[in-house]
Amino acid sequence: TLTNLANAHGALGDQHTKREMLERSLEIMEKHYGSQHFKVAMTLNNLANAHGALGDPHTEREMLERSLEIKEKHYGPEHFEVAMTLHNLASAHGALGDQHTKREMLERALEVQEKHYGPDHVEVARTLNNLANAHGALGDPHTEREMLERSLEIKEKHYGPDHFKVARTLHNLANAHGDLGDPHTK
Repeated sequence: TLTNLANAHGALGDQHTKREMLERSLEIMEKHYGSQHFKVAMTLNNLANAHGALGDPHTEREMLERSLEIKEKHYGPEHFEVAMTLHNLASAHGALGDQHTKREMLERALEVQEKHYGPDHVEVARTLNNLANAHGALGDPHTEREMLERSLEIKEKHYGPDHFKVARTLHNLANAHGDLGDPHTK
């Protein structure tokens, strides 16, 4: 209930109150369940999101690393909950400027998602987009383009050709073609 209230504050844009409530919730959860319980991991994920929204990627990363450790022990390394945390952790590493680790985390998340959801799921497309970003930031526009093309195909099937998420991917794909020196495609 405290977590739900915290998330409601977050949805209303009050990340400070969200963080305060989740810190209180985390303390209660750890006392009740112990520090290695999967419900503690869920609270850590929410708290990490609040820290990220408040511009504190260092604390966000620390909380997500702790959550990942708990989830891997509880669910195993190939569970979709682990993939979700890997995806969030990758974003934190990206915010900290560590594109190599971001890419590694997203590659792990993608592998799990493809096994869990199948290769044409919209969650796979989301991870492909972020992985393309990492490849672009690392100076690999060829792989960036390939990932975006795959993501585009999934999104067009899922959303249809006129959806704003398709448009966003098309924009990113055009930029990747430009980075490859193909002005006719851009």
